[in-house]
Amino acid sequence: MLWRSQITQFIVTFSLIALAACSPSSSLTPVQGDYWPTEAWRETTPENQGMNSTYFKSLREYVEENFPHMSSVLVVRHGYIVFEESYQGEPNEYHNVASVAKSVISALIGIALRERYIKSLDQKAVDFYPEYITPTSDPKINDITIGHLLTMTSGLEQETNFGEDWFKRTLEQPVSDEPGQVFHYNDAAVHLLSGILTRSTHRTALEFGNEHLFQLLGIPLPSWKTDPQGNNIGGDELSLRPRDMAKLGYLYMNQGFWDGHQLVPAEWVRVSTEKHAKADFLSGYYGYLWWVTTVEGHAAYYAAGFGGQYIYVIPDLDLVVVITGNASSFPEFSKYLEIVRLFIVPATSK
Repeated sequence: MLWRSQITQFIVTFSLIALAACSPSSSLTPVQGDYWPTEAWRETTPENQGMNSTYFKSLREYVEENFPHMSSVLVVRHGYIVFEESYQGEPNEYHNVASVAKSVISALIGIALRERYIKSLDQKAVDFYPEYITPTSDPKINDITIGHLLTMTSGLEQETNFGEDWFKRTLEQPVSDEPGQVFHYNDAAVHLLSGILTRSTHRTALEFGNEHLFQLLGIPLPSWKTDPQGNNIGGDELSLRPRDMAKLGYLYMNQGFWDGHQLVPAEWVRVSTEKHAKADFLSGYYGYLWWVTTVEGHAAYYAAGFGGQYIYVIPDLDLVVVITGNASSFPEFSKYLEIVRLFIVPATSK
């Protein structure tokens, strides 16, 4: 796995440098769509986009009977909302999307690479935090790269997002495994990426994201909580509306292209949604802060957050599915994705 990761990182870095030299007019053309939902999504019937509405009637009944804690479901096909249902709260209200924030951080790292704020995925994490490295630091901390943080293979296992200085607590912990070898899902490791964005761009992740992503997608400046030093929490605490979440999924569906601009490098979207690490839960595979899977034979990837927050993308069916929820445990919200397999994919014809 290590040699493959190194080759992939080289390809990504080389490709992003090439993209940085290109003008907007040379960006890849969009995959689909006769409009861009920057101002607002357009709505239509499932049948108009090649889907069977009978499945959505069954979906409503299934959710009501099995998932009393699910908040909403939104389905986009060919760039149009074909199904939108709110089960709790107001339609399209803000949700703490929890670990969906990790996938947003991934997009921002890709943009920062293109803009040369970050040199490469092989750059050491400690390069950005020299003041925290002491003679008593675990020597393996010096081997952790940005690429390891993106794939949850840093070797950092303890959750340390608490206290007065989260970065200090994270970097002073022992490294449980050689970086690049073992998957450990870890919020503290992702928070280091938020700090790397801030220290390299001299803007918070929220400020950088608003300039390069949110406002260009037509997403109002969201709420994103911070640590005691003012760094946006890398793996959590970002608030978005379901229709905003759908825009992020649609952006990735279109290989990072949006209304005449390559917001996220296409090569970054591709490698971010490939398998880089074997995980031990959910789909079982992890990209660059995206989960990678298949559903009914279709390649798919998704962002996932505690409680049941999902942005699910199935490129060859031109589908984006957004789910929000308030489940209190992993076993509860991990079942939410059943609706994609049982109802949404079967409703779709190519």
